[in-house]
Amino acid sequence: MQDQQQLDVLMVGAGEYTAGFVQTQHGAAADKPAGVVALTCFDLRRQGKVKRLVLCDRCGTRMPAVRENIHNKIGKMYRDLDISLECFPADDVQDDPAASVKAIASMKPGDVVIIFTPDDTHHNIAAAAIQASLHVLVAKPITKTLQEHKALVQLAKRHNVLLAVEYHKRYDPIYQDARNRARQLGPFSYYYSYMAQPKQQLDTFRAWAGKSSDINYYLNSHHIDIHNWLVGHAAHPTRVTAMASTGVAEVRLERPCEDTITLSTQWSNRQEQ
Repeated sequence: MQDQQQLDVLMVGAGEYTAGFVQTQHGAAADKPAGVVALTCFDLRRQGKVKRLVLCDRCGTRMPAVRENIHNKIGKMYRDLDISLECFPADDVQDDPAASVKAIASMKPGDVVIIFTPDDTHHNIAAAAIQASLHVLVAKPITKTLQEHKALVQLAKRHNVLLAVEYHKRYDPIYQDARNRARQLGPFSYYYSYMAQPKQQLDTFRAWAGKSSDINYYLNSHHIDIHNWLVGHAAHPTRVTAMASTGVAEVRLERPCEDTITLSTQWSNRQEQ
Protein backbone atom coordinates (compact mmCIF):
# COMPACT_ATOMS: atom_id res chain seq x y z
CA MET A 1 0.00 0.00 0.00
CA GLN A 2 1.27 3.47 -0.93
CA ASP A 3 2.03 6.00 1.81
CA GLN A 4 -0.61 8.44 0.57
CA GLN A 5 -3.27 5.80 1.15
CA GLN A 6 -2.22 5.24 4.75
CA LEU A 7 -3.61 7.21 7.66
CA ASP A 8 -1.70 8.64 10.56
CA VAL A 9 -3.48 8.20 13.89
CA LEU A 10 -3.28 10.27 17.06
CA MET A 11 -4.44 8.61 20.29
CA VAL A 12 -5.27 11.13 23.02
CA GLY A 13 -5.26 9.59 26.47
CA ALA A 14 -2.69 6.97 27.54
CA GLY A 15 -4.69 5.14 30.19
CA GLU A 16 -6.50 1.85 30.58
CA TYR A 17 -8.56 1.72 27.42
CA THR A 18 -5.84 2.99 25.12
CA ALA A 19 -2.78 1.17 26.48
CA GLY A 20 -3.89 -0.98 29.43
CA PHE A 21 -1.92 1.37 31.66
CA VAL A 22 -3.28 1.70 35.20
CA GLN A 23 -1.11 2.74 38.15
CA THR A 24 -2.98 0.87 40.88
CA GLN A 25 -2.37 -2.45 42.61
CA HIS A 26 -5.23 -4.01 40.64
CA GLY A 27 -3.97 -2.89 37.23
CA ALA A 28 -6.11 -2.87 34.10
CA ALA A 29 -9.51 -4.53 34.02
CA ALA A 30 -9.56 -8.24 33.19
CA ASP A 31 -11.43 -7.70 29.90
CA LYS A 32 -8.78 -5.29 28.56
CA PRO A 33 -5.43 -6.06 30.22
CA ALA A 34 -3.47 -4.72 27.25
CA GLY A 35 -5.92 -1.96 26.43
CA VAL A 36 -7.84 -1.79 23.16
CA VAL A 37 -7.05 1.31 21.12
CA ALA A 38 -3.27 1.04 20.76
CA LEU A 39 -3.42 -2.69 20.11
CA THR A 40 -5.99 -2.16 17.36
CA CYS A 41 -3.92 0.62 15.79
CA PHE A 42 -0.77 -1.51 15.83
CA ASP A 43 -2.67 -4.26 14.03
CA LEU A 44 -4.02 -1.77 11.47
CA ARG A 45 -0.43 -0.71 10.84
CA ARG A 46 0.54 -4.37 10.37
CA GLN A 47 -2.18 -4.55 7.70
CA GLY A 48 -0.76 -1.50 5.93
CA LYS A 49 -3.72 0.78 6.73
CA VAL A 50 -1.98 2.98 9.29
CA LYS A 51 1.51 4.46 9.18
CA ARG A 52 2.45 6.99 11.87
CA LEU A 53 1.08 6.49 15.38
CA VAL A 54 1.13 9.27 17.96
CA LEU A 55 0.25 8.95 21.63
CA CYS A 56 -0.64 11.98 23.72
CA ASP A 57 -1.27 12.50 27.42
CA ARG A 58 -1.00 15.49 29.75
CA CYS A 59 1.72 13.86 31.82
CA GLY A 60 4.93 13.30 29.88
CA THR A 61 6.84 11.86 32.83
CA ARG A 62 4.67 8.76 32.82
CA MET A 63 5.20 8.07 29.10
CA PRO A 64 8.28 5.84 29.64
CA ALA A 65 6.14 3.63 31.92
CA VAL A 66 3.34 3.61 29.34
CA ARG A 67 5.72 2.52 26.58
CA GLU A 68 7.20 -0.17 28.82
CA ASN A 69 3.68 -1.39 29.57
CA ILE A 70 2.90 -1.55 25.85
CA HIS A 71 6.16 -3.43 25.22
CA ASN A 72 5.38 -6.02 27.91
CA LYS A 73 1.66 -6.50 27.20
CA ILE A 74 1.64 -6.12 23.42
CA GLY A 75 5.17 -6.24 22.00
CA LYS A 76 6.05 -9.48 23.78
CA MET A 77 2.65 -11.09 23.29
CA TYR A 78 1.83 -10.45 19.61
CA ARG A 79 3.89 -11.27 16.53
CA ASP A 80 4.83 -8.89 13.75
CA LEU A 81 3.55 -5.72 15.40
CA ASP A 82 5.49 -2.49 15.09
CA ILE A 83 4.74 -0.79 18.43
CA SER A 84 6.79 2.35 17.80
CA LEU A 85 5.12 5.59 18.88
CA GLU A 86 5.70 9.31 18.83
CA CYS A 87 4.70 10.79 22.16
CA PHE A 88 3.44 14.16 23.38
CA PRO A 89 4.57 15.82 25.60
CA ALA A 90 8.27 15.06 26.08
CA ASP A 91 9.20 12.58 28.78
CA ASP A 92 10.52 15.29 31.11
CA VAL A 93 7.29 17.33 31.12
CA GLN A 94 5.32 16.85 34.34
CA ASP A 95 2.03 18.32 33.12
CA ASP A 96 1.05 20.02 29.88
CA PRO A 97 -2.67 20.89 29.53
CA ALA A 98 -1.98 21.94 25.92
CA ALA A 99 -0.32 18.66 24.91
CA SER A 100 -3.28 17.58 22.77
CA VAL A 101 -3.23 20.89 20.87
CA LYS A 102 0.44 20.41 20.04
CA ALA A 103 -0.11 16.78 19.05
CA ILE A 104 -3.03 17.74 16.80
CA ALA A 105 -0.84 20.36 15.12
CA SER A 106 1.59 17.57 14.17
CA MET A 107 -1.08 15.78 12.12
CA LYS A 108 -2.14 16.44 8.53
CA PRO A 109 -5.71 16.97 7.24
CA GLY A 110 -7.54 13.68 6.75
CA ASP A 111 -5.73 11.89 9.57
CA VAL A 112 -7.58 10.38 12.55
CA VAL A 113 -7.80 11.33 16.21
CA ILE A 114 -9.07 8.85 18.83
CA ILE A 115 -10.00 10.45 22.15
CA PHE A 116 -10.08 8.48 25.42
CA THR A 117 -9.82 11.10 28.14
CA PRO A 118 -12.04 12.22 31.05
CA ASP A 119 -15.54 13.04 29.85
CA ASP A 120 -15.42 16.79 30.47
CA THR A 121 -12.38 17.14 28.17
CA HIS A 122 -13.94 15.49 25.10
CA HIS A 123 -15.54 18.58 23.58
CA ASN A 124 -12.50 20.84 23.49
CA ILE A 125 -10.12 18.16 22.20
CA ALA A 126 -12.59 16.98 19.56
CA ALA A 127 -13.32 20.55 18.45
CA ALA A 128 -9.62 21.30 18.02
CA ALA A 129 -9.16 18.12 15.99
CA ILE A 130 -12.15 18.84 13.75
CA GLN A 131 -10.94 22.40 13.12
CA ALA A 132 -7.64 20.85 11.98
CA SER A 133 -9.64 18.79 9.42
CA LEU A 134 -9.06 15.52 11.25
CA HIS A 135 -11.57 12.69 11.52
CA VAL A 136 -12.53 12.04 15.15
CA LEU A 137 -13.58 9.02 17.20
CA VAL A 138 -14.56 9.85 20.78
CA ALA A 139 -15.14 7.56 23.75
CA LYS A 140 -18.67 7.64 25.10
CA PRO A 141 -20.18 9.95 26.07
CA ILE A 142 -19.14 12.24 23.24
CA THR A 143 -19.87 15.24 25.50
CA LYS A 144 -21.71 15.86 28.77
CA THR A 145 -24.26 18.32 27.34
CA LEU A 146 -26.59 18.31 24.37
CA GLN A 147 -25.43 21.81 23.44
CA GLU A 148 -21.80 20.70 23.10
CA HIS A 149 -22.88 17.55 21.23
CA LYS A 150 -24.81 19.57 18.64
CA ALA A 151 -21.93 22.05 18.33
CA LEU A 152 -19.49 19.23 17.46
CA VAL A 153 -21.90 17.79 14.90
CA GLN A 154 -22.24 21.14 13.15
CA LEU A 155 -18.49 21.71 13.31
CA ALA A 156 -17.81 18.32 11.70
CA LYS A 157 -20.29 19.10 8.91
CA ARG A 158 -18.65 22.47 8.31
CA HIS A 159 -15.18 20.93 8.04
CA ASN A 160 -16.42 17.85 6.13
CA VAL A 161 -14.89 15.28 8.48
CA LEU A 162 -16.20 12.18 10.19
CA LEU A 163 -17.24 12.36 13.86
CA ALA A 164 -18.21 9.19 15.71
CA VAL A 165 -18.79 7.86 19.23
CA GLU A 166 -17.17 4.60 20.32
CA TYR A 167 -20.21 2.61 21.45
CA HIS A 168 -18.51 -0.78 21.19
CA LYS A 169 -21.39 -2.67 22.84
CA ARG A 170 -23.24 -2.41 19.52
CA TYR A 171 -20.68 -4.82 18.08
CA ASP A 172 -21.05 -7.37 20.85
CA PRO A 173 -22.85 -10.45 19.44
CA ILE A 174 -25.03 -10.72 22.56
CA TYR A 175 -26.31 -7.16 22.18
CA GLN A 176 -26.76 -7.56 18.43
CA ASP A 177 -28.83 -10.70 18.99
CA ALA A 178 -30.93 -8.93 21.64
CA ARG A 179 -31.61 -6.05 19.24
CA ASN A 180 -32.65 -8.38 16.44
CA ARG A 181 -34.99 -10.30 18.73
CA ALA A 182 -36.45 -7.17 20.32
CA ARG A 183 -37.43 -5.72 16.96
CA GLN A 184 -39.64 -8.74 16.34
CA LEU A 185 -41.64 -8.33 19.56
CA GLY A 186 -44.06 -5.61 18.50
CA PRO A 187 -44.56 -2.16 20.13
CA PHE A 188 -42.15 -1.24 22.90
CA SER A 189 -43.46 -1.86 26.42
CA TYR A 190 -40.68 -2.23 29.01
CA TYR A 191 -36.90 -2.30 29.15
CA TYR A 192 -34.62 -2.90 32.14
CA SER A 193 -30.84 -2.96 32.24
CA TYR A 194 -28.15 -3.04 34.90
CA MET A 195 -24.48 -2.24 34.62
CA ALA A 196 -21.85 -2.33 37.35
CA GLN A 197 -18.11 -2.21 37.85
CA PRO A 198 -15.77 -3.51 40.59
CA LYS A 199 -15.02 -1.15 43.46
CA GLN A 200 -11.35 -1.05 42.47
CA GLN A 201 -12.33 0.88 39.35
CA LEU A 202 -12.80 3.83 41.69
CA ASP A 203 -9.02 3.78 42.10
CA THR A 204 -8.52 3.63 38.33
CA PHE A 205 -10.73 6.71 37.88
CA ARG A 206 -9.75 8.38 41.16
CA ALA A 207 -8.47 11.55 39.48
CA TRP A 208 -11.86 12.43 38.02
CA ALA A 209 -14.67 10.08 39.19
CA GLY A 210 -17.36 12.15 40.88
CA LYS A 211 -15.60 15.37 39.83
CA SER A 212 -15.64 15.70 36.06
CA SER A 213 -18.06 12.84 35.39
CA ASP A 214 -20.09 10.08 37.02
CA ILE A 215 -21.02 6.45 36.38
CA ASN A 216 -24.12 7.38 34.42
CA TYR A 217 -21.96 9.20 31.86
CA TYR A 218 -18.96 6.91 31.53
CA LEU A 219 -20.60 3.54 32.22
CA ASN A 220 -24.38 3.55 31.87
CA SER A 221 -24.22 5.55 28.65
CA HIS A 222 -23.64 2.17 26.99
CA HIS A 223 -27.07 0.91 28.01
CA ILE A 224 -28.76 4.22 27.31
CA ASP A 225 -27.42 3.89 23.77
CA ILE A 226 -28.44 0.22 23.54
CA HIS A 227 -31.96 1.09 24.69
CA ASN A 228 -32.32 3.72 21.97
CA TRP A 229 -30.71 1.35 19.44
CA LEU A 230 -33.30 -1.31 20.28
CA VAL A 231 -36.45 0.80 20.05
CA GLY A 232 -35.52 4.27 18.79
CA HIS A 233 -36.97 3.51 15.36
CA ALA A 234 -40.45 3.02 16.87
CA ALA A 235 -40.50 5.06 20.10
CA HIS A 236 -38.96 8.10 21.73
CA PRO A 237 -38.34 9.18 25.34
CA THR A 238 -40.66 11.85 26.76
CA ARG A 239 -39.62 12.08 30.43
CA VAL A 240 -36.51 11.16 32.42
CA THR A 241 -36.06 11.10 36.20
CA ALA A 242 -33.04 9.97 38.17
CA MET A 243 -31.99 9.13 41.71
CA ALA A 244 -28.68 8.22 43.30
CA SER A 245 -27.29 6.51 46.37
CA THR A 246 -24.04 7.42 48.08
CA GLY A 247 -21.74 6.16 50.82
CA VAL A 248 -19.10 3.68 49.67
CA ALA A 249 -17.42 5.78 46.97
CA GLU A 250 -17.42 8.88 49.15
CA VAL A 251 -15.45 7.07 51.85
CA ARG A 252 -12.98 5.65 49.32
CA LEU A 253 -12.42 8.91 47.42
CA GLU A 254 -12.98 11.32 50.32
CA ARG A 255 -15.30 13.53 48.26
CA PRO A 256 -18.91 13.45 47.01
CA CYS A 257 -19.42 10.62 44.52
CA GLU A 258 -22.41 8.43 43.65
CA ASP A 259 -22.40 4.67 44.24
CA THR A 260 -25.43 4.05 42.06
CA ILE A 261 -27.48 6.12 39.65
CA THR A 262 -30.90 4.88 38.56
CA LEU A 263 -32.73 6.31 35.55
CA SER A 264 -36.46 5.95 35.00
CA THR A 265 -37.52 6.93 31.50
CA GLN A 266 -40.99 7.17 30.05
CA TRP A 267 -41.27 6.39 26.34
CA SER A 268 -44.01 6.92 23.80
CA ASN A 269 -44.59 4.59 20.85
CA ARG A 270 -44.70 6.66 17.69
CA GLN A 271 -47.98 5.21 16.41
CA GLU A 272 -49.66 6.39 19.61
CA GLN A 273 -48.94 10.07 18.97
